[in-house]
Amino acid sequence: MRNKVRLGMIGAGTIARFHLRSARECTGVEVPAVCDVDAGRLQAVAEEFAVPHTFDDHRDLLAGDLVDAVSICTPNDTHLPIALDAFKAGKHVLCEKPLAMNAREARRMVAAAEKAGRLLMAAQSARYTTSARFLKGLADKGRFGDIYYAKGVWLRRTGIPKGWFQDAEQSGGGPLIDLGVHAVDLMWWIMGHPNPIAAYGVTFDHLGRSGQGMGDWGVGYNPTTFSVEDMVAAMIRFEDGRALGIDISWAAHTGDFYWLRLFGTKGGAQLAPESLIYETEGETKVDAAPQLEQENQYANEIQHFVDCVRRGKEPISPGSQAVVVMAMLDAIANSARTGRMVSLRTG
Repeated sequence: MRNKVRLGMIGAGTIARFHLRSARECTGVEVPAVCDVDAGRLQAVAEEFAVPHTFDDHRDLLAGDLVDAVSICTPNDTHLPIALDAFKAGKHVLCEKPLAMNAREARRMVAAAEKAGRLLMAAQSARYTTSARFLKGLADKGRFGDIYYAKGVWLRRTGIPKGWFQDAEQSGGGPLIDLGVHAVDLMWWIMGHPNPIAAYGVTFDHLGRSGQGMGDWGVGYNPTTFSVEDMVAAMIRFEDGRALGIDISWAAHTGDFYWLRLFGTKGGAQLAPESLIYETEGETKVDAAPQLEQENQYANEIQHFVDCVRRGKEPISPGSQAVVVMAMLDAIANSARTGRMVSLRTG
């Protein structure tokens, strides 16, 4: 392995800028190439981040020996084909969330990575925050006892992204697959990856379908129809009797609210909007606010990916775990379509 991992950036949109900016804070990595289908956006990013090589086709970037790995920061429906091409070219892959459009595609990505002997890491950036890593460590040590329930609420009053996010053919869904993937993944990870067996969910599209609740980010075009949900509520049941619930919206007549909590037999914790620990000493309630230094979660994520590539180690957020997360999201979406509880088997 060279002194530095050469990371190619596929996509030059908002999330790619986070990756590029954060890569500057990392050691052992350089970004020699960036690719995007939009010539203006591509040139602007290349100039801003001093990236020497530009491409308008990811296959040209992958050809030859210019990069060792790629970061996929493109619309959801392109994750699978780009990743398959990357593995065929012998490159490691860091792929933005959601890993794929559904669990079936995610499994294909994992199989291709294994066949190529290359790393596939899901960019579930919430796992790389200081607070998440701290609380995960406490949970693994048994500080909270048995975490029997987790609840995630992420409500936006006006936050529907522009462009392809509103198109089910490109996105695979609305806030469930965009924001819900973070909430489900993070809580399931801290709970210790219990085996999901069933899901029930309901989705709504009242505001988005009527043109309300539009946000100010995303690609600047509007599809002809709004074909995804703008709000979802769901419950996932695990094999050992534990459960996880979410309420997520891009748009709703409510205040903006982000709240994640864990409920355990010995104690509980809040992950957001700030870290709190809830315990008891005898009959005394003890609430603690850990003093945690804030870090760049994207820099932590990219540094971890680079270190795993260099050392041949499995990452904290491997593609195999993302498959299970995608299966849970698939089951929620299927339940919402059918109005029934959906059995879920991830093996």
